Amino acid sequence: METEAERVARQNAEREEDLRRVPLQAIDKSKWPKGVRAIAWRETDGLGIDNEGRLYWNGKPVEIVGRRLDLTWGQFWIAVIVAIFTVIGGIGAAAQGWAAYHDWACRNKQPSILVCPATEGK
Repeated sequence: METEAERVARQNAEREEDLRRVPLQAIDKSKWPKGVRAIAWRETDGLGIDNEGRLYWNGKPVEIVGRRLDLTWGQFWIAVIVAIFTVIGGIGAAAQGWAAYHDWACRNKQPSILVCPATEGK
């Protein structure tokens, strides 16, 4: 059975390994908005987490605000054109797959949706 000292040593070694794999981030407070300050040690008990891993501050859920993707008009139209050609390519690939299956089914006397053409000499 593991002693308390061994458990603490193991946890410290795991923490050091975690920090080697993912080092602490450098904080640039010059980029913080006005009116934002670092959390004081006395305030850390205001942070909480629930069973599903959601973060809470002072009993209220912390909302993660996503970044909006804004495209210029040129980028928008290029994206529309790419989407249209992607759909056309998908339709072409499906048609090619169907034609290959139909040819294979006719040659191997398997069921096919359309009637197979008559073969010569039979």
